[in-house]
Amino acid sequence: MAFALGACSEGYSTREGVLILKHDMGQERALEAMNKLGHLQPSDFHWHYRMLPGCVLEVHARKFWGGRTPQQVALLQAEARETQAAGSGDFTVSLVSRADPTMVALVLERMDEVDASQVMWLLRYLPRFCGATQETRR
Repeated sequence: MAFALGACSEGYSTREGVLILKHDMGQERALEAMNKLGHLQPSDFHWHYRMLPGCVLEVHARKFWGGRTPQQVALLQAEARETQAAGSGDFTVSLVSRADPTMVALVLERMDEVDASQVMWLLRYLPRFCGATQETRR
């Protein structure tokens, strides 16, 4: 019990399955982490992410019967934003176009604060691989 309380006081979640995000992980590992977060959320959708040429993130939100049209967002031209729902307290993370703030791509929804901060970190981390060689993407 004291260990768990000590961990909380240090700011670390005691929740199982929290990802370990590092500044030396490659693009593939970062995408794996995002996909893991997308699979674990209590959303009505199953979320999947992949990088396309030109540093474009493709976001898929699927249901058993259909889903949303995949969205493609150029990471270098977008800003990651998180919002918190007033009623439920759930967090949503989106990518917003810097050129046109009305262009918003939903990245993940219905998550807690820990997962939202991890998604935000990953969205800010991934652009470092834009123009990177194949070796640095791993």
